[in-house]
Amino acid sequence: MHYAKLLTQTPAAVEEEQIKALREAGLDDGEILEINQVISYFTYANRTVLGLGVTTAGDKLGLAPSDTDDPDNWQHR
Repeated sequence: MHYAKLLTQTPAAVEEEQIKALREAGLDDGEILEINQVISYFTYANRTVLGLGVTTAGDKLGLAPSDTDDPDNWQHR
């Protein structure tokens, strides 16, 4: 979590010691790369939508309507 916060808030401050700490916690370089990519993607996506003023106000989140024409059918059967 410390690495995620650092990479998100101050990416230029990431140094070898943070990477070493991840390795010492048992992560290999491939896993560290994957963590970096996920954190970076979500940071990018959040900054993009927030920077454009996108909101979810009034949206129903979490489910998409099923295969019917009824927009109120959220049963997913």
